[in-house]
Amino acid sequence: MPRHFTAADNELIRSQLLAAGLAHFTQYGLRGMRVDDVCRDVGVAKGTFYKFFEHKEALFLAIADQRDQMHKAETLAFFAQCDGPVTDRAGRFFDLLVEKLRSDPLVAIASVPDDFAALLRKMPPERMAHEEEKDLLFIQEFCDGLRSKGLIGPVDPHDIAAILTLLVSLVLQQNLFSASQFSASCALLREMFVQKLTATAP
Repeated sequence: MPRHFTAADNELIRSQLLAAGLAHFTQYGLRGMRVDDVCRDVGVAKGTFYKFFEHKEALFLAIADQRDQMHKAETLAFFAQCDGPVTDRAGRFFDLLVEKLRSDPLVAIASVPDDFAALLRKMPPERMAHEEEKDLLFIQEFCDGLRSKGLIGPVDPHDIAAILTLLVSLVLQQNLFSASQFSASCALLREMFVQKLTATAP
């Protein structure tokens, strides 16, 4: 008789699948990661995995969403603790974003062209639109928070979103650049980010 999972069981299994998935994706990449191995580590049947995730790409995207929320919370907390002129604080905020993008194992996986293409094939257009809306909302809230503290004036969040989209694209394709080209490009985007964000600072 199949085991009945309670809501608490389901929450625990899902969190374990996310944790095991991150470990396996980090070690083996998207194509090398095997659902069977994740199930073995968690101690569930393969059929149980598919009750939570339609395919391994769905697991990857769920982990990416979890890490995205974590990174956003950490960067906001970092900025809140910074002191000094708002231009310096904005620059340090940008530097932290670069560090997180370059060190996150899932970003490294998405940098592999075939893996990125596989993810895009499994991501419906409405999910893409949702991710864009979610990022824009985060930027809007970030800018509104600065404005409420009197640190900046009105800022178009679409401008900030465009710069950060370029940053993500740059990091995903950094293997196409020399170290000096990559550094110079990051520096230029940093300058644009700080200028756009703080141009209306008091």
